Amino acid sequence: MPDSAKRPYSSPLRAESARRTRLLVRDAAARLFTERGYVSTTVRNVAEAAGVSTRTVFTVFPGGKAELFHQALHAAIQGETDAARGARTPRDGDPVERILEQMVGYSTDVLERAGTLMATSIESSGADEDMRRFADEGARASAENAMTLAEGLAAHELLRPEISVQRAADVLFTVVSPQVYSMLRVQCGWDVDEYRNWVKATIRAGLLY
Repeated sequence: MPDSAKRPYSSPLRAESARRTRLLVRDAAARLFTERGYVSTTVRNVAEAAGVSTRTVFTVFPGGKAELFHQALHAAIQGETDAARGARTPRDGDPVERILEQMVGYSTDVLERAGTLMATSIESSGADEDMRRFADEGARASAENAMTLAEGLAAHELLRPEISVQRAADVLFTVVSPQVYSMLRVQCGWDVDEYRNWVKATIRAGLLY
């Protein structure tokens, strides 16, 4: 059979092996970025932690360290399904508490998975251009999300009269930030329930009826 007529060989086992290698490298990178910081972590460090060659790391992540961080952060943020999150939302009782539980529960879940990586990008933003870009993008996304939540609270007439939508957005942006999360959960050693309850109490006391 002429070479031009041959079909390219595709092995499900090979594809699965490549997928597992990619996940192995990505997860090793996430651990090192969290433990050592972005600037101090090299591609060689990641390769050694994953048990692969440096060449393999660049094969599965051609963009190198910046792509590794982006993929690790994206995976952490997207890690939980909407169904699992919704299952924890209380269905009865105070409607304000239901809204707070849904808002704070979601943000806490994201920070539990991705907060340390978010903090890493912020801490490294002064020393690395890629980290500065990640930190700026994260801040913009967080500000937009806070404004959406504030507008939702206003639409449900839950904000106190003296609290503007912009002020509510500013408070939400600050209270659920990776910086505050890191200070309370990591530096102060609060457990996740203490953190979650504090965020709910702070939002209720500072913004709501």
